[in-house]
Amino acid sequence: MRALTIFTLFCLIAAYSCQSHDLVLGQATYGDVIIYKVNEYKYGFPLFIRTSIIEYPEPGQHNFAYIKAIYVKDNERDGTGGYPTISAGGIGQRFVKIKLKSQRNYGFNFTVTIYGRY
Repeated sequence: MRALTIFTLFCLIAAYSCQSHDLVLGQATYGDVIIYKVNEYKYGFPLFIRTSIIEYPEPGQHNFAYIKAIYVKDNERDGTGGYPTISAGGIGQRFVKIKLKSQRNYGFNFTVTIYGRY
């Protein structure tokens, strides 16, 4: 019984330390193409929270595709990565604004992929 409790505790610690903060909206299907892909990386500084805003399409550009899926992958797999949120637009729209926010003292490393259909 004691070994089972210790094993369960180690499993919970391992699961907690290997979490990421991915954001998946929608689903890319046959016929959808990648209309935007970017790697966003910022270093961490002590006592600071780093943020970044990603807009698609970029200001001054036009988009004629409808967004079908948004994948924001956290490349920091140790739980120290940031948090992505959608602040405007999204699935079914022709635009999206994504806010990336780090944890205090840490940076972030995200890969943003947007699929759409013309």
